[in-house]
Amino acid sequence: MINDIPHFTTQPVLSDLYQSKDLLDFSGPSTPPRASTSSPSASPSAPSLFSSATSIASAATRRAAAAGLTTSPSGPSSSPIAKEIRCVEGYGQNMYIGNSDGTVEWWIGEAASAANGMNGWGMKNRHTLFPRRPVNRMYILPKISKILIISDGTLHALSLPNLEPLPSSHVPPLRGVVSVILDDEELEWGGPGSEDLNAQMAVVVVRRKGLGVYKLGNRMNSVKEIPLPSSPTHHALFSSYLCAAITSGQDDTTQTLYSIIDLSDASLTEVLPVSQIDPAVADFQPNPNIVVIPGENEFLVTSYTGSSTMGVFLNGQGDPVRGTMEWPSHPLSIAVESEYIIALLRDQTVTIHSLADLDKPTQVISLDPTIDAFGLTYSPYGVSVRDIYRDDRLTPYKLKLLDGRLAPGKPIEETRVTLPQVEDPSNDSAEGNTEEPLLSPDVISPINEDPPSGSGLTPPSSPKPAHRHPITTQNNLGSSASPSIGPFSTAVSETLIISGHSIVSLLPTSTIMKVERLCLERQFDEAIILVDEERRRGRRGEIDVDKATHHNTMKYLHLYLALHLFEEALFDKSLDYFTRSKVDPRIVVRTFSDLRGKLIGSEEVVDVFEGIKEVLDRMGGVDDIISTSLKRNYSPHVQPNTATAPETSVLRQAMMEEAKDMLTEFLRKTRASRRKGGGARGLDSRKIDIVIDTTLAKLLADKGTTNELLALLAAPNDCVLPELEPFLAQRPYVLATVMRTQGRVDRVLELLREIAESDIADSICEDPVEELAQQLESVKDPQMFLEYALWLVNKNPSRGLSILMAQVSKNGVKLDDLSLVQQLGQIDRDTGNRYLEFAVVSKKSPNRALHEQLLGVLLDEVEELCKDEGVKYHLEELDAEYRLEPSPRPFIIFLADVAPDTPIKRNRLKLMLFLQGSPFFDLEKAAKRLESVIELKFELAVVYGRLLKHRLALSLLAITIGDSISAQTYCQTKGEIIPPKISKLVAKQVKGLDTWAGLIELGRKKVQVKDEEMRGLVKELLAVYMSDSKGTSKQAAALLNAQSVHLDVLEVLGQMPNDWPLDEVSSFLKRSFRRGLHDRSTWGVLKAISAGQNMEVSEQYLDKIRRIPPIIRDSSNDVPPDGDGLTPPDEGSIPETEWVTFEEKGLVESAIEQEKRGISVGEKDEIVQRDEGVEVGSKEGYALNSDNSEEGLV
Repeated sequence: MINDIPHFTTQPVLSDLYQSKDLLDFSGPSTPPRASTSSPSASPSAPSLFSSATSIASAATRRAAAAGLTTSPSGPSSSPIAKEIRCVEGYGQNMYIGNSDGTVEWWIGEAASAANGMNGWGMKNRHTLFPRRPVNRMYILPKISKILIISDGTLHALSLPNLEPLPSSHVPPLRGVVSVILDDEELEWGGPGSEDLNAQMAVVVVRRKGLGVYKLGNRMNSVKEIPLPSSPTHHALFSSYLCAAITSGQDDTTQTLYSIIDLSDASLTEVLPVSQIDPAVADFQPNPNIVVIPGENEFLVTSYTGSSTMGVFLNGQGDPVRGTMEWPSHPLSIAVESEYIIALLRDQTVTIHSLADLDKPTQVISLDPTIDAFGLTYSPYGVSVRDIYRDDRLTPYKLKLLDGRLAPGKPIEETRVTLPQVEDPSNDSAEGNTEEPLLSPDVISPINEDPPSGSGLTPPSSPKPAHRHPITTQNNLGSSASPSIGPFSTAVSETLIISGHSIVSLLPTSTIMKVERLCLERQFDEAIILVDEERRRGRRGEIDVDKATHHNTMKYLHLYLALHLFEEALFDKSLDYFTRSKVDPRIVVRTFSDLRGKLIGSEEVVDVFEGIKEVLDRMGGVDDIISTSLKRNYSPHVQPNTATAPETSVLRQAMMEEAKDMLTEFLRKTRASRRKGGGARGLDSRKIDIVIDTTLAKLLADKGTTNELLALLAAPNDCVLPELEPFLAQRPYVLATVMRTQGRVDRVLELLREIAESDIADSICEDPVEELAQQLESVKDPQMFLEYALWLVNKNPSRGLSILMAQVSKNGVKLDDLSLVQQLGQIDRDTGNRYLEFAVVSKKSPNRALHEQLLGVLLDEVEELCKDEGVKYHLEELDAEYRLEPSPRPFIIFLADVAPDTPIKRNRLKLMLFLQGSPFFDLEKAAKRLESVIELKFELAVVYGRLLKHRLALSLLAITIGDSISAQTYCQTKGEIIPPKISKLVAKQVKGLDTWAGLIELGRKKVQVKDEEMRGLVKELLAVYMSDSKGTSKQAAALLNAQSVHLDVLEVLGQMPNDWPLDEVSSFLKRSFRRGLHDRSTWGVLKAISAGQNMEVSEQYLDKIRRIPPIIRDSSNDVPPDGDGLTPPDEGSIPETEWVTFEEKGLVESAIEQEKRGISVGEKDEIVQRDEGVEVGSKEGYALNSDNSEEGLV
């Protein structure tokens, strides 16, 4: 049961601190011993677990428990040479040690000092008191950052945490001091950062003849003095009541009595002697013990009776309350912690009583006699000490997965991480570690060495004050810290056991110890309750360590509990704890020999906790676990034995199914967590994923959970196919899915074909043919694609044909269309024709053979349809109806719009579009075949048009069919009856002809039809109309009106039959005459405009001429007979031959150019020559007067 578990355990803090093995050995202390376990008594324990932490306010009242630390006969040696511990105080990670040589040492527990072999403790400063007398007692006051030290009757005050001396003018040393009493209500401390240097605390100084009350803050001020008859040696205080041990009487008849002093009225009441026997017959002098019971306003005092020691509870008036308790040996010191009374006895045992049950101790701890402990010290603030037991359990080591009982061959030595060696105090013959640890450069050796210069007057810089909760640097699995140091965590100890050279912490029994104890005793229900409660406390934030340490502790607890539940074949219960522990799945999978296969190598290792090494080493496979469970529970009740009995065989199978179900669910949750980013990452991350996915797939395949298996394999996974394939032999569809994830398309197609051809239907594969078709879409190998595509066509022609049509171009699989058409035709003729149509029409294949073949198919189908009398009658009706159309439109548009959606309609439209668009067939052969089918007149006209047999084509269109619109289109496009615009209209009216309409653009070339050619075709069409004068006059008139611009009226009149009514051609004639008159008037207007423009140019010319200077002639040169040599221009031109000289022409042109550029003639640069007083310009024959005042002839 949980209550039977010891409530406290001891762990070393500092061991062999000032002892040397040899006088010449100045090395550090030996390695501290390993944490010891408590030895519980048979007495009943308390009704509930102790509290996780004691409140500071209530714990502060227990400060008086430290008052019993006086030297006793069994106390430390009084040798003046040996250095010993005399007292210890601490708070948070700070610990202060007062020594017999008058020094006070400041130690800090932190991970940085973990490698020095001193459990993480390192000395940061040492202060030496003057004179160097033993330190008797210390009192720490974190609230005001002070520590009070009593040495040889002198009270010294230093600052916290670095022991820096305070100015004597502020806090002077006090002499004649016996002890100090503190007000418990003022001891409350809010933690680091809550120090108030301006605060004051009440300090009662006990002197030999009285009490001095002081206020201590920045200065120490006296308040009042209270006289006493004698100096109290021990005391405790609550409220206004002081319980003190006061010695009275003469030297021969002295007796120490417990007295109650009421400070409010200064009254004294003697209550009980410390020893009830004559000192002359006593083997030792019993020491007083006085403590306050927190929250109860009671004192606990001890009185030696000779054979034992009695504990008496007193109230403020000195009256006994509650009852008494008894110790077999006299207590050297007493402390109260968490409703427990802790007593260190003379026989080196620690007894622990519960306040709820004083009759018998709930626990007795036997100390190592060599420690020679002499006292207990209680810290209401708690001291963070290294949790050696937890660190040892959480130390990582390498586990060989297939080792021990699971090893496939000979056993192989496991690989261990180097761990710090510690001693086990439970082994009396244990030897110390001969290798001396290296100290950190910051740490001062505690072996009788002097401190740095200044003796503490110039201490090192102070770190931040410690928290109430321990500071932990965790090195757990996957940590980057050095493996030689291992993990470092702390726990809060309120009670310390002190000896001359060692300090031992008394820690509440950790949850790890409790769970391990319960699991070893197979109390799994209690262990589950305890682990779950610890987990809930962590979620509420009720933890006394850092989050990282708590997280790793919970991982260890969950894994430890899960492994023990698994070992006991409690598979269902172990599931949740395996999941919460986030354990490497390989640790669980390795126990299933039929599932692990070759996924786990024979030399493969994983990191696990040291604490679970034992259970992992002894654990066998699942078969062994089940066999052991059956044998333990049913042997010898089942006959002949549990291995062969029918009942146990069924039970064995059920237990195996339960184990596999547990593993399946565990792998599901672990996989989901890892997919979200949880779980371990590193070198083994991929291995872990492979083991999870492959093992889970095996379990699902074995269980028949096909849907989940398919979902697993369809998503990204790390399954190993060779491992999984044997489990899927009876499920080909699942195996096909696995092959698909591995990229084995050939195997997938093969398996799907087997399923489709099998006589036994697969329940999870409803349509294997469709799945094969979907898989075939991703095939890129032409041979494989063709093989399975033809098989698919045979099974499902439409699906197979859709695969061929949709995937060939997309995947880039190049197939011979001509050969494929032949192969498809052998399977199914209709399918072959559909693919032929796809190859020619959709793919636009330029293969002439395919075009010829498609034309043959179309003609065959049309001929076959036209043999039907009903079809013939239908076509005749359509022709007759077309002729009665009120507004003419192309015949192909009429057919697409009016005719019902019948095979003959679609085939004819396809044939028309193909004949017009395809450039890859023999036109002559096509014409011969069409001439034999009288119903296909429009199709024949298309071919005639492409053969440039204009007369025949126009005759069919205009006379036989009556399609005047197509005939005119023929003339405008030089033989093209169905242009792209018409084909798009057809495709818009009839669904499914889009690709056929696109054939028009296939071989079409944009050719500009010349006017002469168009005029010739129009004349040809007109001749066709006029050749059949009966009933074609209206069509001819329409043609004349539409193409009148290309026709000569005289030619038309010469060809026009005489019997044509005049009113039908009068429009053409009127428009022709009107056009001729319009042209004549237009040219007259143009001529008049031209004449006006000529006159304007002439005016501009004359204006430029006027601005030209006169021409100077020599007397020898006569004026030409024609006058000035210029003639007026005629109505339409200015002849250049009228210029007299080229210079004159150039001058005029230059002047015109200068004017265009905005420069006048007079502004141009002049080039002047001097000749006989005359300035000659740049042009010969022009001159200016010398004074530039007037132009004129020279």
